[in-house]
Amino acid sequence: MIVLSVIEAGEGLGGTSMAERYMLIYMINVLAIIVVLFIAFFVMFNIRKNKLLQDKIKREQEFETQIAIAKAETQEQILKDIAWELHDSVGQLLIFGNMQAGGLLRLCPETLENKVLEIHETLKSSLTEVRALSKTLNGDVVLDLGFEKSISNELLRLERMRFDKATLQVIGNQQQFIRSKDEVMLFRIIQEFLSNSVKYSLAKTINISMDYQSDFLIVIAKDDGQGFDMDTVEKGSGLININSRAKLINAELTLNSAPGEGVELIIRYPLSKAKHEDALV
Repeated sequence: MIVLSVIEAGEGLGGTSMAERYMLIYMINVLAIIVVLFIAFFVMFNIRKNKLLQDKIKREQEFETQIAIAKAETQEQILKDIAWELHDSVGQLLIFGNMQAGGLLRLCPETLENKVLEIHETLKSSLTEVRALSKTLNGDVVLDLGFEKSISNELLRLERMRFDKATLQVIGNQQQFIRSKDEVMLFRIIQEFLSNSVKYSLAKTINISMDYQSDFLIVIAKDDGQGFDMDTVEKGSGLININSRAKLINAELTLNSAPGEGVELIIRYPLSKAKHEDALV
């Protein structure tokens, strides 16, 4: 079109020689080609630049993910080591102490019987709690018991120790997790929430519901504690661990709280492979 326009314009110039007209057409075409090449180079440069930037961001995300996975695996191994120490060392000492207290109970005078019985019962209950705690700290035991049973055991343990009431509600049919490690990771998220409730909330009751939907598992954990201001609260290691673990299993987290209204944690974990892959994007 540029050539035709130039030819038509050239034909209108009666005083211009044929050679000059061809030279003008040639220069305009060369200029047009240079402009097109420049635009193409600019577009290709931006595409290449964006691709390099995306690759860099992807590599950084993969590196951060690998660091988070290594950190989580290290924490899991530490918890497993602690669980074994509780079971093998502390547990054995408590068993021995309990046996000694039982023997002493049969030999002590009546004036000391109540005191010795109290010590005996304390050692017995301590042994029960240590065994229960060692189970929740060992990821292999969590996998063996199953997600729901592990949560139920943790609530029973905390109800004995701290809460007036701790309940678990399960809705729908239980479904398999995409990866077994996700089961342990999700349990650790809830365990961290429960630990924070024990330490900070002053709650008397805590409720956990699990809703198995077609593509997602919705877990809601809520306490009736003192709550906190979402805008001013400082993120401690507990919240940081919860968020990092949620990212590793592609779960969505929502934390709701207000002074005097307790704390609510909502976890949306993708159960189907398609939804799990969509969460990665």
